[in-house]
Amino acid sequence: MSSAFSEILIVIPLYNHAGTVFEVIEQCRKVHDHILVVNDGSTDLEHDRRTENPGSETVSWIHHTRNLGKGAAIKTAVEYAGKNGYSHLVTIDADLQHDPAEFNHFKAAIQASPEALIVGKRDFESARVPAGSRFGRRFSNFWFRVQTGRAIGDAQSGFRAYPLYLFDHLSLPSNGYPFEIEVLVRSAWAGVPVRDLDISVYYPPPDRHISHFSRTWDNIRLTHLNTRLTFRSFLPVPHRQITSQDSPKFSIFSPLVPLRTFLARNLTPFEIAMAAA
Repeated sequence: MSSAFSEILIVIPLYNHAGTVFEVIEQCRKVHDHILVVNDGSTDLEHDRRTENPGSETVSWIHHTRNLGKGAAIKTAVEYAGKNGYSHLVTIDADLQHDPAEFNHFKAAIQASPEALIVGKRDFESARVPAGSRFGRRFSNFWFRVQTGRAIGDAQSGFRAYPLYLFDHLSLPSNGYPFEIEVLVRSAWAGVPVRDLDISVYYPPPDRHISHFSRTWDNIRLTHLNTRLTFRSFLPVPHRQITSQDSPKFSIFSPLVPLRTFLARNLTPFEIAMAAA
């Protein structure tokens, strides 16, 4: 697989971050020439002409007429990238949480492991991190470990590098916030390397922090997703492999294999009890 940097597309999924997205775009332009903004039905950009003519051939825009969810925005970017000859997407949030200059670290990681899904691990030790974000990361990391037997540092990070080949093989029905969790789990099941990459993070003061996470509906969606994925991880049916990496072989004639695999994941008794609950 080629890892030429010109085949990487920076993708900025956007929903109602008009106050920060143009700064994110300008910072991205300093480090890369191929940028796509997917406006997922924002209502704060309706009369902003910069979304029609950004003043640079390096930036393209696609607009959803209504809000479909972050997963749908990434899927739109995947379709665009496939039609335009890209091999990788690097997604970055539109709220200035991430430092676009660290895209250079992703370029190096893609060159080293072009087949891997690379996830930015945010530095929560040196930032003003909301308690909900800390809990959410621990929660998602725990379930990723339960469902795949692998550990990851930041399952909720939006700064990621996706090799495009993933989307030719994986079934990813989620369109909203849970998409980023589902793609990690299904990639791991398919034998795809999932790598951490240390990155910084910035959270503004609480009175200026804008989050579109719904504590009610998005938590319901995450619970539904984790229930489905956990039950699937117990089924004695092999996952389709899209890489040559070794993975556990399941058989309908060995129904205890998934349970043995689960119990071998170095979970504490408390974690096993929580997973069962």
